[in-house]
Amino acid sequence: MSRAGKISCWLLLAATSTGCRSTSSTEVGVRTNLLGITERRGQQQVYSPGGTYVVLPLVNTWTTLPLSQQNLLMTANPKEGDRPVPDDITFKTKDGNNVHIDVNLMWRIDPSKAGDIVCHLGNEIDEIKERIVRPLARSVIRDVFNEITSEEYYQIAVKNRVAEKARDELAAALTHYGILIDMLQVQQHRFDDAYQAAINAQKQAEADVQTLIEQQKNIEVQKHTELEGKRAGWNQRLEEAQGEAGKKKNEADGYYQTKTNDAKAVVATAQAEAEGIKKEAEALSKLGGDAYVKMQVSKIISKKKFLLVPTSNVATMDINKMVNFLVGHDAKAAEEPTK
Repeated sequence: MSRAGKISCWLLLAATSTGCRSTSSTEVGVRTNLLGITERRGQQQVYSPGGTYVVLPLVNTWTTLPLSQQNLLMTANPKEGDRPVPDDITFKTKDGNNVHIDVNLMWRIDPSKAGDIVCHLGNEIDEIKERIVRPLARSVIRDVFNEITSEEYYQIAVKNRVAEKARDELAAALTHYGILIDMLQVQQHRFDDAYQAAINAQKQAEADVQTLIEQQKNIEVQKHTELEGKRAGWNQRLEEAQGEAGKKKNEADGYYQTKTNDAKAVVATAQAEAEGIKKEAEALSKLGGDAYVKMQVSKIISKKKFLLVPTSNVATMDINKMVNFLVGHDAKAAEEPTK
C-alpha cells in the first residue's frame, strides 16, 4: 500500500473514532499530536479548565494536570510524610554539625507551560514531583542552609532569612520547568544525639543559672522588705521615744518654771520681810523708837484676851501702869543692840 493509501486509511479510522475530552474547573488539558499529518508531530495544544473538547484518539494523546496547590512534606515521621520512610533533609552547618529538618514545600504547575511539563517531566502529578520537584528542592535547601552555624540556627530571624533565600533560589530553578513555588516551611529540627545531648546540658545549665538568679532576686526582695519593716519599726519607736522625751521635757520645764516662780515668791517675800525688818530697825534706832515699840505691843495686846482672877488678897491692878512697864521694858531691850 502506498503512503497516500496509508494516510487515507488513518484519516478514515480517526474520523470514525472521534471522541470528546473534558477538563474540570481545577485542571488543564494537554492535547499532543502523534502522526504529523495535519499538524506537526509532537505539536501540543493546552485547553482551559472547565471545558469539553474534540480529540482524535488515534491521532492525539490527551493529558490533564491539576492546577491546585500541591504539598511536598519531607519529614522524619513516616506517618506524616509523602514516603513511608524517614524523609527529612539533613545538612551540615558551617561548624560541622549535622542538622535534620522537616520541610513542607507548597508548589503548583504553571498552566501556560503545561505542554512542556507533559513533554519533558511526565503525565502525572506524582511523576512530576518525584522527577524534578523533590530532588531539586532537597539539593537547594541543603546548599543554602549549609551557610549558617549551629548557634545561628537557633536565631529565629536568621533561620527565617535562610528559609526565604532557599525558597527564592528553588523558585528560580523550577520556573524553567513550569513549576511555581508558593511557600517553603521549615518545621521541626534535630541534631545528632551527641550534639543534642550537649545542647540539652547547656540549656539545663543556663536554666539552673537563671533559677539561681531568680532565687537571688527573690531573696534580695525579701531582705529588702524585711529591712524596710524593721526600719519602719525603728522609726516608730524613735518617734515614740522623741514624743516621750518631749513630754518629759515639757513636764520638767513646767516643774522648773513652777519651782522658779515659787523661789522667786520666797525671795520676794524674804526681801519684803527683810525690808520690813530693816525699816523697823531704822525706826527703832531713831527718835520715837519707843513710841513705835509701844504701838507694836499695843497691836499685839489688842489681839489677846486677858482674864483677871482675884486671889484671897484682893488688890487693885492698874492696867495702864502694867502696859507702861511692859512697853518701857521692851524699849530698853530694843536699845541694847544699838549701844
